[in-house]
Amino acid sequence: MKIDFAGVLKDAWTLFKRDRDLLVRIVGPFLFLPAFALALVVPDPPMPEADARGDETQALAWAEAVTDWAGTNGGWYCLAYALSFFGMALVYALYLDRDRVDVLTALKRCGAILPRYLLAMILVSLPAGAGLLLYALPGLYILGRTMLTGPVLVSEGPIGAFAAIRRSLSLTRGAGLQLMSLSAFSYLSGWLLGAPFMALDRAMRASGQGNPVAIALVDAGAAVAATASGIATALIAVSVYRRLYR
Repeated sequence: MKIDFAGVLKDAWTLFKRDRDLLVRIVGPFLFLPAFALALVVPDPPMPEADARGDETQALAWAEAVTDWAGTNGGWYCLAYALSFFGMALVYALYLDRDRVDVLTALKRCGAILPRYLLAMILVSLPAGAGLLLYALPGLYILGRTMLTGPVLVSEGPIGAFAAIRRSLSLTRGAGLQLMSLSAFSYLSGWLLGAPFMALDRAMRASGQGNPVAIALVDAGAAVAATASGIATALIAVSVYRRLYR
């Protein structure tokens, strides 16, 4: 079936309107809480000074600062991302599992495939992240072509991480541009929604006079944006998988 941008978004929105109460309850612990905790208590990674380009000493100092930050905080980031990936897998299981499982069964099945799922997401995220950092479009294209890796792992198992990625590439052949646009929609909309909250958080912390309650509310807003983006990404992938798998 042809991938229609508006049609996929309509399908995803229909699923959300029908199941929003369930979706909010099940993704809260896995998408909202990790994002909220990271924004509230884990400092951002150090950024290079604007005038440090070409200065080897400052570049080395920045690299050392990043290494120290990763040693202190990297584990929390890994845990948060692992929880968010589990939450996405849970959404896929509820919609795409061949046995139409309930929430408890979906939790058990997602736990069983979690190691393979995490490996697949890492394999996808590394080239996609590099593409996003360099020129954006290659990263979005990779995200689009590998969009169905998670749904495949959940619905066509038992299947390995590499095989799931190959299966996603096979299913999405010929639809790269449409899927890139859908990936751009979910990725950029989440970033645009969350950016003002994160900017306000940095400004309040930099002043040294930010009210803790106000900072918590701002960080909660950023976490809501991240959660909305995660739900949108999952439901878009569900809609695309259903269209291409029929």
